[in-house]
Amino acid sequence: MRNAMDYTLVPVLCWRELRHGLRGFGVFLGCLVLGVFAITGVGTFSESARQGLLQDARSIMGGDMEIMLTSRAMGPEQEAFFSGQGDLSRVAETRTMARADGRSILVEAKGVDRAYPLYGSLRTVSGVDARQILAGSADLPGAVVDPLLLDRLHLGVGGVITIGTQSYRVGGVLAFEPDRVVQAFALGPRVLLGFDGLVKSGLTGPGSLIRYRYRVKLTDKDPLAVIQAAQKRFPDAGWAMRDFSRAAPNIQRLLERLDINLTLMGLAALLVGGLGISGAVRGYLEPHLERIAVMKCLGGTGPVLLGTYLLQILLLGGLGSLAGMMLGGLVPSAATYFWGERLPVHVRTGIYVGPMLRAGLFGICTTLAFSTGPLVRAIQISPAALFRGYVNGGGRGGGLLARFLPVCFFILLILLVFAFAGNMKLASGFVFGTAGCFVLFRLAAGVLKTVARHAPFIAYPSVRLGLGQIVRPGAPTTSLVFALGLGLTCLVAVALVNVNLTRALTRDIALQTPSFFFMDVMPRDVGRFAAMVENIAGPGSLDRSPVIRGRIMKIGGANVSGANVAPEVDWAVRGDRMLTYAAAMPKDTILARGTWWPVDYHGPARISLTSDLARRFGVDIGDTLTINVLGRNITATIANIRDVDWTTLAMQFAIIFAPGVLDTAPQTTLATVRADAKDEARIFERVSETFPSVAIIRVKEVLDTVGVLFANMAAVFQGVSGIALLSGFLVLGGAFSADQHRRIYDAVIYKVCGATRWDILLALITEFAVIGIGTGIISCITGALAAWGVIEGFMHMRFTLDPSLAVITVLAGTGLALFFGLAGTVRALGKKPARYLRNE
Repeated sequence: MRNAMDYTLVPVLCWRELRHGLRGFGVFLGCLVLGVFAITGVGTFSESARQGLLQDARSIMGGDMEIMLTSRAMGPEQEAFFSGQGDLSRVAETRTMARADGRSILVEAKGVDRAYPLYGSLRTVSGVDARQILAGSADLPGAVVDPLLLDRLHLGVGGVITIGTQSYRVGGVLAFEPDRVVQAFALGPRVLLGFDGLVKSGLTGPGSLIRYRYRVKLTDKDPLAVIQAAQKRFPDAGWAMRDFSRAAPNIQRLLERLDINLTLMGLAALLVGGLGISGAVRGYLEPHLERIAVMKCLGGTGPVLLGTYLLQILLLGGLGSLAGMMLGGLVPSAATYFWGERLPVHVRTGIYVGPMLRAGLFGICTTLAFSTGPLVRAIQISPAALFRGYVNGGGRGGGLLARFLPVCFFILLILLVFAFAGNMKLASGFVFGTAGCFVLFRLAAGVLKTVARHAPFIAYPSVRLGLGQIVRPGAPTTSLVFALGLGLTCLVAVALVNVNLTRALTRDIALQTPSFFFMDVMPRDVGRFAAMVENIAGPGSLDRSPVIRGRIMKIGGANVSGANVAPEVDWAVRGDRMLTYAAAMPKDTILARGTWWPVDYHGPARISLTSDLARRFGVDIGDTLTINVLGRNITATIANIRDVDWTTLAMQFAIIFAPGVLDTAPQTTLATVRADAKDEARIFERVSETFPSVAIIRVKEVLDTVGVLFANMAAVFQGVSGIALLSGFLVLGGAFSADQHRRIYDAVIYKVCGATRWDILLALITEFAVIGIGTGIISCITGALAAWGVIEGFMHMRFTLDPSLAVITVLAGTGLALFFGLAGTVRALGKKPARYLRNE
């Protein structure tokens, strides 16, 4: 009965403690709110975008299901089969050049039939029916164009553009295209034509790089059942089919990866904030130690006192988590309000409980993991020791319970990471990397204490005082090293990742990339085309390869749908790929394994495969791939494996066939040219005039577009990393605040003993500088390792260390930390000693 009555006191005592105010919990709540806000914001935005995609899935795809073919259209029997399932719409897409009045521009041409779109609406700026425009007039077919094309070609509505061998009259400006709302990257403005109008351009001949999409609006039929029936009836069709639930797989995959990556970065911010939580709990408990001692002397049991203060921590943790969840829940609405027109997807605003609860769980677990240790240690100290002032609440001790409880909550936190991450490799890297940082910085704190303790005699007393502050009893050195180290690690990692991405887009890529890519050079034009370009740019400036489109159907004899393909190379099996064939080994080729076939090879189908595909497909030399080329399945043996650097924009092929298999297949030529800046305009003008069907891609424009995308993504990562850094500075402020009373007392003693304000300030600068420099050196290493893991491990790009950037980043962060430390303690220099001495 006594125990039952004791536990009823827990909420009463908790309420009485809370009535005294929340002083000392500002940092606690700040760290918690920031971390939970970051995780909630990322999760709710990702979910709102995913729900928006699902809501508009049929409009985005253009039907209940879609069948995709490259370089060839459906046969009459296949088209009749799908027409029998419901309404059928045909779409054809290609990249080509549009010309008007001597100007040319690369465009993305799209031909649609009269049934398009099956879902959603196609709108023009003027409101005129797009179907009426595309039907054209008696003299010319019609076109609806992106407004950018009119700006680039200096045209207006009613003007005439030429695509291929056909002229078109611009009848309207495109306002909304329902099946293109999720396209974030385009090489040129859209030109919408009638399906028959695109055929008249002459760009749909055999071997042309044109993609056909057939959309079906089903009549009370299950899309998956229709897909299975089509696969059974046409097993060797070589098409790719999907239903509306996978309307935007690239965007969904990007959202999932961003959700995972940014959530882990938000969790890193929360873990950094956990140090602030620990410091805030210690700072809150220390003034209450005498009160705890009195309650223990009056019969208060350890469980009751532990329950009292633990309930306070849980209530405040719940309050901070709830505030972070509510703020994070507003992110989709804020994103829609401020950037709605710029977002590549429709964001469906609302309350998403799942991501909010996930962030709340992370917040509560982090709170308990970092607060239970100091709490148990404070409760288990004997009253006699507390009254005599021999210990402080932040010291060691507490027995097994003080270690067991935090370990349990850290294990729960790890389980939550694995449960929500969905990517075991990424989750494992995060868990082990974070654990390694904690161990490393704890060792670093120990090393700094040892160095400070055994430092040689220094003639300046203030410097000796500063070194003594590092090793004095109750010094927050370990917390400071943790907070500063993890914050600087995040900052260095983000800085190095950004500079590597920028370098890849500017210096490294620019040095290795050609000036132009030329697509769809027809076989009859290859000789004249090569002579013209080399006459301007010089001999040897042109590289060219025949191109055929094909789709991987089987890997090592197993269907792609059942093969174990790593996510990193999923792109290789999602659709058609560009294939080529070569007798001689291309220049700059690096063979990892195997040998190249003889120049005069004629025999069974053999291929050369890149090492990244071979490794992640789980195949090697002697294994086979089955590739569908223009409706024909070709099973080829892997003869050799090549190392390829995909980060360059040089002409690279994942699969190269030996001669004899694809030589007679309908094909075009892909060519690249390296030219001086003064020759680029002339090459562009001559090729676009002489070969109107050749699509010209100016690499500089591609790099500019990709650069903008990378800059936007980098800004998002910097924002979340900034939260981690801000949490780190809050931790520093919390650590200094928690230790403020001891610094004030030390300052009083120093002043009584004759120290000047400058002496005390110099001691503080010495303490913070030693901690900052020591931690900064380690942060350079850990941040560089983290950036290397991101660039090499997840982005599969070449990592280059920039030591000067890492050092500058660390110095800037350390300088801010020094400012925070001095700002938090400088008021101690103005305290009068009498009041503190009388209290003694």
